[in-house]
Amino acid sequence: MAANSDDINTQNEKGGIFECGLCGLHETYHYYGRQPPFHRAVTFMEECYIAKDPFPSDGGCSFLLLGSECVSCGQVVCQANSCSVFYAHRFCLKCAAANIGEFPSEIQQRITKNSK
Repeated sequence: MAANSDDINTQNEKGGIFECGLCGLHETYHYYGRQPPFHRAVTFMEECYIAKDPFPSDGGCSFLLLGSECVSCGQVVCQANSCSVFYAHRFCLKCAAANIGEFPSEIQQRITKNSK
């Protein structure tokens, strides 16, 4: 069943549909926030979209961080290198490239490499 646009990236703590604004990755998420209830030992530095791992290797409850909002423009992006970079906050690659001088040289190299 296809989700309508009102169901995508709703920031619902109980889950919904995540869609990256750059690559179009479309996936069900089970939690939006900093500390997923299914893995209390983990606290993220940003509000993010998290999915339960459908193939946990140890029988426990592992998870997948799908993405979050760009701190600069607010666009929802996945964590793929071609879509975003994380340095204290998540930045879409476009905003990171526009502000490349604000990042350390190692991060600048990653931004340059992935912006091509």
